[in-house]
Amino acid sequence: MKLELFWAKSVPKMSITTHGKIAGIAAQILFDKMLSDGTVQLLSSLMRLERIQLRQFVGYLVSLHDIGKIDYYFQAQDSQTKEVLIAEHLCPDDTFLEKYRHEKTTEQILRTEIWKMQGCDKKTARFYAAILGAHHQGKNGEASPDIELLEDYQIEYERNMREYFMKSNTHVILPEIQEEDRGTVGAILLGLTVLADWISSSDYFEKETDCSPDFEKVQERICDFVEQSGLDKVDRTFGDTFSEVWPEFSKEQMRPLQKEVEKLFQEERKEHIALVLLEAPMGEGKTEAGCYAAVQMGKQYQKNGIYFALPTAATSNQMVGRMRKWLRDDVRLLHGMAWMQDADSIPEGDLHIDDEECAKTARNWLAPVRRGLLSQYAVGTIDQAMMAAMMIKYGCLRLLGLSGKVLLVDELHAYDMYMGTIVERLLEWCKALEIPVVLLSATLTQKKKQQMLKPYTAEAVDNTYPVVTAVTQSGKLLVRPITEITRRQTVQINLLPILHQPQQIAMQAIQLTEQGGCLCVMLNTVKQAQEVYQAIQEIDFDGETLLFHARFPAERRDEIEKTCLQLFGKDKSYRPKKAILVATQVVEQSLDVDFDIFMSSVAPMDLLLQRTGREFRHEETKRPANIKNPVFYVMVPEDGEEADDSAFAADGYVYPICLLRQSIHLLQDRECVRIPEDMAQLVADGYDEEKAPEKYLETWWETEIGDEIRANQSEIYCLSHPKDGFDPIQKINQFAFDDAETDSYFSAKTRLGEATVRIALVRSELYETVHKKIADKQVISQRLAKDVLKQSVSLVKKQVEDILISKQALKGTGLLFGVTMFPSDDETFEENGIRIVFDTVLGACIE
Repeated sequence: MKLELFWAKSVPKMSITTHGKIAGIAAQILFDKMLSDGTVQLLSSLMRLERIQLRQFVGYLVSLHDIGKIDYYFQAQDSQTKEVLIAEHLCPDDTFLEKYRHEKTTEQILRTEIWKMQGCDKKTARFYAAILGAHHQGKNGEASPDIELLEDYQIEYERNMREYFMKSNTHVILPEIQEEDRGTVGAILLGLTVLADWISSSDYFEKETDCSPDFEKVQERICDFVEQSGLDKVDRTFGDTFSEVWPEFSKEQMRPLQKEVEKLFQEERKEHIALVLLEAPMGEGKTEAGCYAAVQMGKQYQKNGIYFALPTAATSNQMVGRMRKWLRDDVRLLHGMAWMQDADSIPEGDLHIDDEECAKTARNWLAPVRRGLLSQYAVGTIDQAMMAAMMIKYGCLRLLGLSGKVLLVDELHAYDMYMGTIVERLLEWCKALEIPVVLLSATLTQKKKQQMLKPYTAEAVDNTYPVVTAVTQSGKLLVRPITEITRRQTVQINLLPILHQPQQIAMQAIQLTEQGGCLCVMLNTVKQAQEVYQAIQEIDFDGETLLFHARFPAERRDEIEKTCLQLFGKDKSYRPKKAILVATQVVEQSLDVDFDIFMSSVAPMDLLLQRTGREFRHEETKRPANIKNPVFYVMVPEDGEEADDSAFAADGYVYPICLLRQSIHLLQDRECVRIPEDMAQLVADGYDEEKAPEKYLETWWETEIGDEIRANQSEIYCLSHPKDGFDPIQKINQFAFDDAETDSYFSAKTRLGEATVRIALVRSELYETVHKKIADKQVISQRLAKDVLKQSVSLVKKQVEDILISKQALKGTGLLFGVTMFPSDDETFEENGIRIVFDTVLGACIE
C-alpha cells in the first residue's frame, strides 16, 4: 500500500500527505502574515533559532499534526481503505476500539517512536508532541494501542515532511526550551497549529486531492483567505509625538496628563515599557493618552494592533465608533451580541472537518463575529480578553490573537475581586508573551492597583493621584505625578434619607428640576429604576423623562442609548431644558453624557466618585440660571450608617454592605468633595476597615472572607502561571469549559453572579419560521437571527425557570445558540405562574 492512499479528510477526500503539506504551508503563511515581528523575535529568542529556521520548523511541526491518522483505527473508517489494510495484513487482531482519538495517537507516535528513534531529547520530544496532541481540545478518547502496525508509513510520512519543510534528509533536531518558557512557546505554537489545521480543512483546497497538487496555487489561496479574513497584519506608521498620533490635538490643546505620557516615552528610552497605568479624574483625556501610550509601546515591542477592552457591551459599542474615526480603518467589535452591530460577510468557502463539533467551533472562530481577537484592531468587552487566561477550549487562539497587539483596558475600577483575579492571571500571560498593557482608571484602590502591578514589579506603590505609573521590562517602577489638572471642581454633597422610597425619590427629582435642568437618578437595580420611573409618571412633570437599564430588548436598548447620547451628550442641539433620566449603572461607564444635577443610590466610594464625573462634565453646556455649581445627592437609608443591614435590601446584594455603610460614614459630615484633590484619600478610606466604626468590623471580616472565596472560585477557571507551562497542552483531558457565551454549566464564568438566560418574545410567524428551521436542522440565517435577537433580553435564570420548561420554549441553534424563544404577538408570555412582559417604556418585567 502506498503512503498516498492513506486519507486525512473525507469531504472532499484528501490524502494525509496533501493535507499535512497544506497545513504546514498555512502555518508558515500565518507566521509571515499574521504573527507580529515582536512575537517572532520572542519565539526565536526562546527557541534559539534564526527566523528562517523558525519558519521551517513551524511548517514541519504543524505538518505532523495528523500523523496519528496513519493508523488502522482511523483509516478503517473508510470501507475501501479498510479492505486494503486487511488484505495486506495491516490490521490488529482486535479491531474494535471504543473511543479512538487520532491527535492522541499523533502524540504517542512522535514521542515514543519517530523522535525517539532520531535521538531527540525526551523532555523536548514530549513537549512538542503534546502540542500536536492538543490540537483538538476537550476530547475524551485514547491513542491507538497498535501504532507499530503502520510504523513504516509513519516514518516515511515524517521524512517527507522533514525534507519538504526543513530541507533535511538526515534527522530532526528539536529546539530545546527552558522549562519556564514552555508555557509561552506552547501557547503560540498550539494556536498556530489549530488555526492552520482549520484553514487547510476548508473547501478552498477541494481540488488538491490528487497525489501531486499544485502547492504554489495552494499558497496563493491561503494568502487570499488570510487577507479576506482580516488576519493579515497591515503596517501602520505612527509618529512619536502626541500630536502626530492625534492630529486634532495641537501642542497647546494637550492636557497635562497627555503631556506627561508623551514625556514618559520621550525620556525613558533605555528600556521597553511593559505596562502603563493612567489614573486621573474624568475629562482629563485618558482615552487619547492611553491610545498614544499603546501606539508607542506597540512600536517598542513591534506589535501591529490594539485590543481595547471595556467592562460592558454598551461601552464597547460607544468606543468602537471613536476608534474607527481615529484609525480610519477596519476595527472589529467583539462581544456576545457584536454581530448585531457589526455584521459583514464571511469569505467564501466552508470548513470540512470530520468532527462536526470541531467544525462548528472553527466556523465560529473564522466568522467575522469571532475574528476580533485575531484581527489587528478590535474593541470589545474585557471578558473576551479574560478568556485568553482561562481553561477554555481553543483559548490558545485568544492568546495567539493578543500576542500581536497591545492590550488597553479601560474602567479598571469596574472589576470586582472575582474578575480581578482572572485579569491578574491575564496580565501574567501578557508579560510572558511580551504583550504591552495600558490600564485606565478614574478611581482605583491601592489594593487593586498593587494587584494589577504584581505580575510586573515587586516594588510597593503608594496612593499618589492623579498619576502616570509605568513598569519597565525589567520591573523598574516609574511614577510620574500629574501636578496640573484641566478640570478642577468642588462638588457639594447632600445625603438624602430616601433610599428604597420611589415616591419620595420621584418628588425630590421633580423638585430639583422645577426651574429647569437635566437630572440623572441612578439606582443600583433594574426593579428600583422601574419603580422610580413609574412614580415620576404618576406625578405631573412637564419635562422629558427616560428610563435606561440593561433589561430592554436589544433593539429598544440601542434606541434608548442613542437617545441618551442625543439628549445629554456632546452635541447640545437636542439638549432639553428640563429632563429626568432614571437609570442603572449602564450610564456609569464610558458613556459621554453630562447632567446638571445627579442623584445616586449609595454605592462604594470609588463608584460614587466615578458617578460625579457625569455631572458638570462638559464645559460648553449651558446650565440653568439657578444651578451654579454641581451638587451630588446620595440616597441612603433613613437611619444612615446606623441602619440595619436589612435597610440596604437589594443594594446589599449588589455591593458589600460594609462598603455602603463606609461611604455614608465618610460623607455624612462632609459638605463637599474636591476633585481631584480628595479622590485618592476618599477611595483609600472607602476600602479601609481601620476607618470604620469598631461595631461594624465583623461585617468587614465577613466581606474579606467572601472576597477570598470569590478569588478562589475564579482560580477554578484560570490557566496556571505561564512559568508552570501551558495547561491546554499539559492537561489536555481537563478542559472543563466551552468557548461559548451561554449559561451552560460548561461555559467558563468571567463574571461571578447569578446565572442568566437570554429570552426572546417573537411574533408567532417568526417563531414558526425559526421552529421549522431548527426542526429541519437548517442553518439560521444572519437576517433571521437578527430579527429574533432584536427582541431578546438577558434575565436571571432562577426567576424564569418555571417558564423555561414550557412546551413552547424553543432552544436556539447556530447564531441563536443560548437563546430561548417564545411566541408572542403582544410582547407578553405567560405559563406555569410566570408572566414575562416586554414593555416598550419599562423594559422586561417578570410577574
